[in-house]
Amino acid sequence: MQQDLRRVQIEPTNRCNFKCSYCRRTYWSRPNGDMIYDKFLAILEKLPAVFRIHLQGVGEPLLNRTLATMVRSARATGARVSTTTNASLLTGKSAAELLDAGINRINVSLDTINPATFAQFRAGLPVESVISNITALSEIRQKAGYPDIQLALALVVSPPILEKLQDIVRLGSNIGLDEVYLQNLNSVFLPSRILDSEQLSGIDNKTYRKSVRAASISAKNMGIRFLAPDLDHPDNSYRCRWPFRGCNITWDGFVSPCCLQPDPDIMHFGNLFETDFATIWNSRSYQKFRDRVEADREQICASCPDRYGRMWHPAANPFANLAS
Repeated sequence: MQQDLRRVQIEPTNRCNFKCSYCRRTYWSRPNGDMIYDKFLAILEKLPAVFRIHLQGVGEPLLNRTLATMVRSARATGARVSTTTNASLLTGKSAAELLDAGINRINVSLDTINPATFAQFRAGLPVESVISNITALSEIRQKAGYPDIQLALALVVSPPILEKLQDIVRLGSNIGLDEVYLQNLNSVFLPSRILDSEQLSGIDNKTYRKSVRAASISAKNMGIRFLAPDLDHPDNSYRCRWPFRGCNITWDGFVSPCCLQPDPDIMHFGNLFETDFATIWNSRSYQKFRDRVEADREQICASCPDRYGRMWHPAANPFANLAS
């Protein structure tokens, strides 16, 4: 089954300079750490050839100072390489280093463009600074003429996002980005009191549809790609492809089948710093997990929005452009 692997998400660090209310890492007690570069190279050597490598976990990737070097080494395997960042550390220098290393895609996570709301979600840095960093990144790409790099805004569905969705699409277009995409909030592991206090639970579908429809029209007129999941109509025939086509590797080497549940204390199938990849990937426990997912009987997946295809727009799904 090893030949089925298409995409790997590797965590450069689980440290983060923000404590977002909707993020799992804000509420867990796992030790913080960075993947050292030699360990990263060891992982690349153990992995079979894959089409995509995404350098991100639950932390801010740019806190690992070897991120650009990791990108270069991952690209040398023949994979397309991407990352997701909060852009707080995406200065002109770090942006140029990532682009020069050959990265193929950078997703910038943005909660809102409202200064007061942004300060509530991500205290310590004005949203204007983040937007300035994103703008600089786009300008560097344009001036240097990098031919194979996509830049996108990644938005988690929330009331603050929906209120300013058209403005965010306009911002993305004005500064020269390629895409704005929405992803549903994976709230399975968050305390209910947090969801209630931040008004992140129970998104009204009528409001959602209205915001998405208006943003879609604006995006089409501005020539920027806009993707949003359908929250109304779950596809009960859909089964998440992560256990079959991808895996997540934490900074300390644990392998799990899920990018949305990366806590090895809850689920993992082995450690790449201790054994080879084929043994983990083809293990009986991993296969039994896949069987439960395929049969729609895995309890840990029961409330996940990707269970029935409501996490991303189909074209924004990590496996959308990969062979089935």
